[in-house]
Amino acid sequence: MKIRWLTPGFWLADWQIKVASIVVAAGLWAYVRQDQTMILTLSVPLELRSPPQTMRLVRRPPAVVDVKFQVQRASVASLTPKSVRLVIDLARARGRRISIPLREADVIRPEGAMVLDITPSQLVLEFEPVGRDEGE
Repeated sequence: MKIRWLTPGFWLADWQIKVASIVVAAGLWAYVRQDQTMILTLSVPLELRSPPQTMRLVRRPPAVVDVKFQVQRASVASLTPKSVRLVIDLARARGRRISIPLREADVIRPEGAMVLDITPSQLVLEFEPVGRDEGE
């Protein structure tokens, strides 16, 4: 008994269709493999830089904020809580109560990680003067 797919005639018949099928399958595999993205939510440390010297915080802000990322599957390993942080510069903060919107640009993250959402979306900070009024 002869097995048909083991004969050279089987592989040579309609060879154009078989080659085209292999090319299409390889192209689809490459597209799907490249397009694999994941959505992750991480609790990211909040870092306040350059607080006003004449003011101090009344209440500590939250230590972390939740940031939702979209990242390629191949880059997931680089997205860790230690490689990501949200930095707010308070050098220009004026007033006793300020509201700061948390933006994508404030998130320090590895290349290829896209910020989708930040929760909370803004930070409210309350300050009080430091100095001569403290002892009264």
